[in-house]
Amino acid sequence: MTFASQPAPWLQIRLKVAEQAAAELADEHFGADVWLVGALAENLAHQHSDVDLLLVTPTDRGPAPELRSRLTGGIRIDVQAVSETTVHDWRTLLDAFAVTRDNIETFRTVRGRLNDLTALRTARPLAWVSDQAEVLTSEQRATYQRWALADRCEAAASLAEDLLGLAQAGLYPHADLVWDQLARVVAQAETVAAGAPLLGEKWLPSLLSSDDDAGRFTPVPTLPEPRWLSTAAHSPFFASVQVRLADALLALWPTDAEPEPLDEAGLGGFGWLPQRYSDGWFLRRGDARAPLSDGRMRTWQTAAARRARA
Repeated sequence: MTFASQPAPWLQIRLKVAEQAAAELADEHFGADVWLVGALAENLAHQHSDVDLLLVTPTDRGPAPELRSRLTGGIRIDVQAVSETTVHDWRTLLDAFAVTRDNIETFRTVRGRLNDLTALRTARPLAWVSDQAEVLTSEQRATYQRWALADRCEAAASLAEDLLGLAQAGLYPHADLVWDQLARVVAQAETVAAGAPLLGEKWLPSLLSSDDDAGRFTPVPTLPEPRWLSTAAHSPFFASVQVRLADALLALWPTDAEPEPLDEAGLGGFGWLPQRYSDGWFLRRGDARAPLSDGRMRTWQTAAARRARA
């Protein structure tokens, strides 16, 4: 990321402020860990960025204290205090990617706690006194990646359902707005598949960039110009969304299965998007689900790529 390779002055200032605040909090709350979390922990900041800290208090000290934001040198420091038990509960959600088509309760819980899980994913210890060897194991980080990608695929499917309804109602200006939003969700899915945490959309130009970009940022890739009158057919403009999400998913769930025959009639049209749960692949369009084997998923991906080139 560009900020990491060429630290800006406001980034360096905030990192120093974070270290100072962490030392003060560690003195005020004996036995607590203090972690820098969020975008700043990923070396991303702007000239008015706040500093986000997580204070992890020992369970035997009772409930975590209520803390107010503080200012240091004009920089706002937001501190969230949680107990070790709460952090343990968050970690437990990252022990396994446990969602099936018949049981999505855990997925609902994870989606509701995704901001907290992202804090764990980005956490950089500044004051570290507990026996925990690391914030997350490599396996837990990989599980976070799968949950975050599944979340973005769910968000994309919801937007696709809106697009279908808006287009069928002739509300094309409204559909254009949702189409632009879908472009950002697809880009987020790609950055998550590449290993980045699920941060706010404003950071996408940095997350999409590489250290080789030498100070240049990568704009969010646009989607093809939509043709809303063709949403009932095998829409080439929508196929680009299908291909990019399929590629992101296959980056985390690769397969060398041989392609299998697939009756694509009705499964390649506008609105159908891929998803991967622990019990396998499926396509989703609104409330409709179509399970796929690994081989049929490869066939569907190939067909979507062909449509996108049409």
